[in-house]
Order: sequence, then structure tokens, then C-alpha cells
Amino acid sequence: MKLNKTFCFMALFSCFDALSQNAIKKITKKEYLADFDFMVRIIKEQHPNPFRFIQEETFDKEVAVLRKKLEKEPTYPNFCIVNPISLIRDTHTDVMPDALILDELTKTIRFFPFATSVYNNRVFVNQYTNEIPIGAEILTVNQQKVGDIIAKIANKVDGDIEASTNKDFSQAVSLQFPNTEVYTITYSVDGGTGIQSVTTKSLNYERFNYNRNKTVLPFTLIAYNSGIYGYEVDADTFVLSIKSFDLSEEYSYYILSNLFTTIKEKGIKNLVLDIRDNDGGALSNIPLFYSFISQEKNFKNIYKYATKVPTINVKENLVDENNKLANSTDIISLDNFMKQRFDLNEADGFYYGNTRLDEYYIENYPQDKNAFTGNVILLQNNNTISAAAYFAYLFQSNKRGKIVGQETRSCSNFTTAAWFVNYKLPHTESVVVLPRSEIFFNTTANKDRTCRGVIPDFTITADQFQKGLQDLQDAEMNLALSLIKK
Repeated sequence: MKLNKTFCFMALFSCFDALSQNAIKKITKKEYLADFDFMVRIIKEQHPNPFRFIQEETFDKEVAVLRKKLEKEPTYPNFCIVNPISLIRDTHTDVMPDALILDELTKTIRFFPFATSVYNNRVFVNQYTNEIPIGAEILTVNQQKVGDIIAKIANKVDGDIEASTNKDFSQAVSLQFPNTEVYTITYSVDGGTGIQSVTTKSLNYERFNYNRNKTVLPFTLIAYNSGIYGYEVDADTFVLSIKSFDLSEEYSYYILSNLFTTIKEKGIKNLVLDIRDNDGGALSNIPLFYSFISQEKNFKNIYKYATKVPTINVKENLVDENNKLANSTDIISLDNFMKQRFDLNEADGFYYGNTRLDEYYIENYPQDKNAFTGNVILLQNNNTISAAAYFAYLFQSNKRGKIVGQETRSCSNFTTAAWFVNYKLPHTESVVVLPRSEIFFNTTANKDRTCRGVIPDFTITADQFQKGLQDLQDAEMNLALSLIKK
């Protein structure tokens, strides 16, 4: 997708490394509520299609509930928990907390003592520690059931997609118990039959951050650092991990061309393609990557941009990529960009992207000369989103092979990741990121009020995930390898 720089936004606590000696002003209840109300306003007036997955009447009712919770507990941790963004169920609409305020928060709250992973709404310890075994399933925290805690975590998904892997349990518990000095935790290492208990102190941020960087999963850290990484499993099988499509075309082609030349020269018969935790990138890159596994000389690469909101309707608090307030010239430029590239279709009320929009668009995309035509299995999970979901869609629609893992967190037939506008909330100084259009993986904007992600053919159970974590094994990768060798 054509992402602006601020779309590579931080997870809630990933910006704590920014240090400041300045005291953060006390934010009043009135200011929290004002920022909350402004978020509601820009969702309604600026999002390209805010009520695709929720009726406006239902949205208003749920907003009222959240607002009362904020009014009752006007604190920054609670402001992070009850913001209304997740109600419209668009994984690309998000809030970037202010780095300096978060830095101040790290010095005033306590943190959950263990790094964790969530799989199918179950929580597992994902680190070596003396207090609790690796892979142990956490059942309760301070007398609260894990399921109740997870239910309070905003589900950042598109439409009706069911996804829990993206939820950060350790972060959420820290926000829900910001002042606790001691955690009492019950857990099980064998599926819930032998329940044990441990009481341990909460952590400061330094130790919390250390634990998060020492997790056992994921295994393919080289791929996360480089974007693309491949290795041989045996003489017949190769694994290719692609953790980002946000790479330059020149770099991508160079790396892929070399890898697939090697695969061809070695006579590799089986390929496992791993796009788990891939958060997308440039949409124009997707057919390039797919061309290296296409079995057809040419394949269809069809997508269409559409929006219902082609202009900047809310001008106050709009900021540019450098977090500076947009001026009149900036707003005119943003509007002109859309006016020149989107045309109204009066039949359905959508503005569709015209031929000027994407000079790199190729509908009949050619297979690469080094394309691999053998057996392929695709690995994906709940954190496969945006342009990566389009790759999974191409893979599935072309019947290229079986898919292992979890449902993608983005819809299987469209996404909202293209261009973005940013609004800085005046009191909490958080930045709200809103998409400007939807992208449909066909030629017409659909009006579906539901969506599901790309559904895998095979998946592991939470028990298998736990067993893999305990054995230091990638259970999903092992399943893919066993299937492809059959």
C-alpha cells in the first residue's frame, strides 16, 4: 500500500525509549472527554466508510458506554483502554500515543512480570523465568479470569474476523493494574488439570522491556530484521520467510531473484512460504512477489481504490508527517490529490480511483523467469494484514497450494490501507491515524457489511501451540513441513 511514514506506527509501549526531563501536565477529566469526543467526530466525518461493519445507531450506543467509563475513571491508562477506534472494526485505524507522555507513564506505573503470547484466546508464558515454567498457561491474574481480561482488550480486526494472536496480554494487564505491587497468578502446564499458583512482584519498565526482548517466540528473527530470509530444510525443501512487503522493488527483486535462482539450481521440490506477522507494505509489490511462485505464465492482479470521503472534512488538529499542524496549502494539496485521482460513480455513491492513480498497476502480471512451480504451502496468522492479506488472497484464489496457520486479520476481499491522514488530539497529544480509501481486490466496491479474512486449510490447536512453546518448537512450521512432505 502507499503508506505514509506515520502508518508504521508504534505498538502502545514501543516508544518508551524516548526520554524527557519535562514533567507532563495533568490532564483533566474535561480534557480526556474532549479528546474522546474529537475521536468520535473524525471517525464519523473523515473515515472513508466508518459504518460498513457497525450501524451508526449501535456505534453511538457503544460510544456512550465507553465515554461513561472514561468519565468515571479519567486516567491515561483508562483512556488507552476505552478509546472508540476499535468499534468500527478497521485494523488500519489506530492511535499513536505521545512518546513523552508515555515516557512519563513508565515512571509512574508498574508492569506485568512475564512476557506472554496469546493463541486462540489462551495466554502462555513466553520467556524463561524461575517463577513459572515456559509455556505455562495463565488462568487468572489477581483473581480475575484471563478470559475476562482479554475481553477488555480492543480487538484490532477488520469486520467479523476472529483474531486474538495480535492481543498484547502483558501490556493490557499493566494498564488494568497500573499500581499493583504484587501479582498473584494461577497457571497450568498440562492443559488445566494441575493448577498451580505463584505470587511475584510487578516490574519497572526497564525490566518489563527486557523481558519482552527475550521471548522465545518468534524464531525467525533474521527475517524480521531483513524482511526476507530463506534457508534449506533438506535437499528437497526450502523455507522462505517474508516479514514485510514494505521494501523497495529493486531490493525485493534482487533478493528474490537470487533466492529462486538458487532454488532452481538445487532442484528444490517443496517450498514453505511464511508470511506470519507480515503487516503489509506496498500493494504494487504483491504481484512481484507472487510472480516468483506463479504456475501460470500470466496471472490476474486486479484491485480498485474507492472512497466515500474524497475531501478533508475536518480541518482542525490535522497534522502532517512531521507532526506539524497542517496549513491551508497542505489541505488544498490533500484535496487536489484525491480530486485528480478519484471520480464519482453516481450509481453507488463511491469515488473510484482512475487511471492516473497508480502508474505501476499491471492487470495481467507475468510469471518471473525464475518462478518456482513445485509444491508450495503458505503460512499465515492473525498478524498477516493489509497488503500481506492480498498476497494470501492471490495465493488462495489461484489455488496455488494449501494454507496453514490462522485467519488473516484483514479482509480477504478488500483493505483500507492506502493513504492516511493524521489528527493530533489537543490534550493527550496522541495522533489518530485514519485511512483515506478502501481497496477492493476486484473492480467494484462491494457493500458487504461483513467480511472474513483468508481462511487456512489447516491450523494447530492451542494445546499444540503450548506444546510447541514448551519444546521450543514452531508448531505451525512443523505442521507445514509435515504436510508438504506428504
